Amino acid sequence: ESTADGQVLALFWEEGDLVPVLQNICVIGEAGEDPAPFRPEGTEGGEAAPAAAAPEESEAAGEEAEAVADAASAEDDASGGTDAAAPLSPRARRFLREHPFTMPAIKGSGAGGRIIEKDVIEAYHQASRLSPTAARLAAAGVAAPAEGSGVSGMVLAGDMGRTEPEPAAAAVLPPASADEGEVSEVPLSNIRKIIAGRLHESLVDMAQYSMSAEADVTELLALRRRLKARGEALGLANVNIGDMVMFAVIKALRKHPEINAEFDGSVVRRHTAVNVAFACDTPRGLMVPVLHRAETLSLADMSVRVKELARQANEGGLSPDCLQGGTFTVSNLGAFGITTFTPVINAPQVAILGVGTTVLRPRRTEEGIDYREMMQLSLTCDHRVVDGAPGARFLQTLIAYLENFELLCVAG
Repeated sequence: ESTADGQVLALFWEEGDLVPVLQNICVIGEAGEDPAPFRPEGTEGGEAAPAAAAPEESEAAGEEAEAVADAASAEDDASGGTDAAAPLSPRARRFLREHPFTMPAIKGSGAGGRIIEKDVIEAYHQASRLSPTAARLAAAGVAAPAEGSGVSGMVLAGDMGRTEPEPAAAAVLPPASADEGEVSEVPLSNIRKIIAGRLHESLVDMAQYSMSAEADVTELLALRRRLKARGEALGLANVNIGDMVMFAVIKALRKHPEINAEFDGSVVRRHTAVNVAFACDTPRGLMVPVLHRAETLSLADMSVRVKELARQANEGGLSPDCLQGGTFTVSNLGAFGITTFTPVINAPQVAILGVGTTVLRPRRTEEGIDYREMMQLSLTCDHRVVDGAPGARFLQTLIAYLENFELLCVAG
C-alpha cells in the first residue's frame, strides 16, 4: 500500500526483480516532475544519489545479522569439497544443511570471494545428491565421491569413503538432434508463487477426495433463454447459467452448514454467512474474488455483483478485502468444454465445487428415449472433517435446486 499521494512517475525495477536493500524502486509525485535525481545510478550532471550496496554485499550484510549462532553451529555440517578458506554466508550454510550434496570447490560471488546462497544453489543443481544416510556419514567426516551409484548419480551410503568412482557400463545415447529448438525460461510472477505455495500446502495438509454427479439442466437452459429474451423488465436479462449455478450453490450451502465451513487443524468453524468465492482467470493469473453475504442477495443483485468483481479482477483494480473471507469456492470450467475435473480446495475452506460443461445424454422414459442436457459437477472435500455422505447429500440438494430452479426462486 502506497504511503504517498500522486502518480507513479518512474519504475526502476520490474516485478520479480531482486532489489538491493535501501534501493529506490519508484518515484511518486506530480505530473511534470523530474524523477531522474532518484534513479539508483545517480543524476547526470548533478550530485549522485547514494550508491546502493551491491546485491551480493546487501545479502551478505543481511545474512551476517541473521544469526551468529547459526554460523557457529554450521561448522560441523557437511560441505563436500568446498574450499575451507572460502567463507560461507549463514544462508549458504543453512542451504547445505537442508540440501545435502557433494559440493565441489567453488568461487564465491560475494564480497571478498564470500560464498553466498546463490552460489550454493547453482552448485546444487550441477552436483550429485547425498542420500539421508550418506549425508549423516558426510557430516561425520567420511569423504563423499564426486558421483554416486544411485539414481541420477545420487551418492548412497555404500559409496561413502570411495576415492575413485566405480566403472559403469557405457550408456548408449541417441544422437543429438541437429536442431533441438529453443528453450525459454519464464520466471514465476509473485502472484503465481503465492498460488503455487497455497495449492501445494492445500494438497499436502488435507485429505482431499472428490465425487462427481450430473444435474439435468434442460429446464434451466430453457429458463435462461426466456430470461435473455424477456427478462429485461425484471433486471434478469444478463443473468447467465453461471449465475444460476452460483445462486443454487448459495441456497444449498444454507441447508448444509457443514460444507460452508473452515478447518484450522483443530477447530471447525461453520458459518451462517455464505461468503462464496469464485475462480476468475485474469491476465495476472488466477484470482478468487469473494461475494460476501451472498445469502442476502437476490438473483439479479448477485449477478450484477459477480460481474463487477470479475471486471475489477481482470482490470487489476480488485481490493484485497474482496479476496479475503471466503467460506466456499466455485470453479467453473464449463465454458472451456471441460466435462469433469478435480478442483483443489482453497484452504482453510473444507470444500470446493467444480462445474463442467453440459453433455447431451439419452434418458429412458415411458414414451421411449429422451435426450437431456446434463451438467457435470465435481465436489472436492476435506475428508478430515467432511465424510462422503455429507458431501453426497450436499450434491443431492444442489442437483434438486438446479433441476427445479423456478421453484427455488419462488421459495426465495
